[in-house]
Amino acid sequence: MAGPRRIFLCVLCVSAALAGCVAERSPDEHRDGGVEKAEDRKRSLPSEGKPESDISRLIQQLGSDDWQTRPKAQEELIEMGKKLVQEYRQAKLQVASYKLQVDDPKTCNLKLITCNIKSFADALREASKSNDPEIKMRANLIRQHLYSLTQPKIAFVSDRDGNSEIYVMDAAGQNQTRLTENKADDESPAWSPDGKRIAFSSDRDGNWEIYVMDADGKNQTRLTENQAFDQWPVWGPDGTKITFASSRDGRGNIYVLDADGGNQTKTRLTENQATDNSPDWSPSFLSELSALFADEEKK
Repeated sequence: MAGPRRIFLCVLCVSAALAGCVAERSPDEHRDGGVEKAEDRKRSLPSEGKPESDISRLIQQLGSDDWQTRPKAQEELIEMGKKLVQEYRQAKLQVASYKLQVDDPKTCNLKLITCNIKSFADALREASKSNDPEIKMRANLIRQHLYSLTQPKIAFVSDRDGNSEIYVMDAAGQNQTRLTENKADDESPAWSPDGKRIAFSSDRDGNWEIYVMDADGKNQTRLTENQAFDQWPVWGPDGTKITFASSRDGRGNIYVLDADGGNQTKTRLTENQATDNSPDWSPSFLSELSALFADEEKK
């Protein structure tokens, strides 16, 4: 009975989320194909647990006569938006990786989170049209900040500063920022599926090893340690594994290790007298089904 019950719970959850989105649409929205005014919605944002009246209150504070209140309200709205975006990214990643239970809250709430982001964005859009120049200016700054968070970034290698280092930039080529800085070479950057970390290879400790760092360049951590060359890291679809090429057994072969560095057991995937390098993962969209057909000893 556990299986049907879990499915039933999830159906209820998703139905409630979708019903909430539909129920709060005005007749004008249905007629105009999705045009919806922010003030017509009375939902709560899941990430903050605050009613939309709090968003309205903070937006009004953007034009406060108190010069200290204006930036504080602006920062609160930015943090609220950042948390919503992060929740959406995590829920989307979990759904895409098929690594969750059918009644997992984030699976059930993905539609609701999407609706709430739209509600939040619509409120800021309305504020950006305000007759109050201070509210208008600050609402636009918040929207620009949150827009940048939703845009993909590009990691790349450049020797513009004398040796190979890792940089990131916006998809349009703006805000080019250096993440690594040392006299050695840092190469082969690879984004984690959730966009929070970057794996890369570096010879900063005398030979090529695999490292990871936060997306802003902080917490650079070495994962491999041997006298061979470990290069070309690539994240697995669920973010728990990293494949790489290594010459630790005499020739280049493909290996896989845990991405968090907690389990340093490396598994060799290829073994031959040739050279194997440049691994890559296929998207994981059938992993949940594969467990149904696996041999018992493989489960």
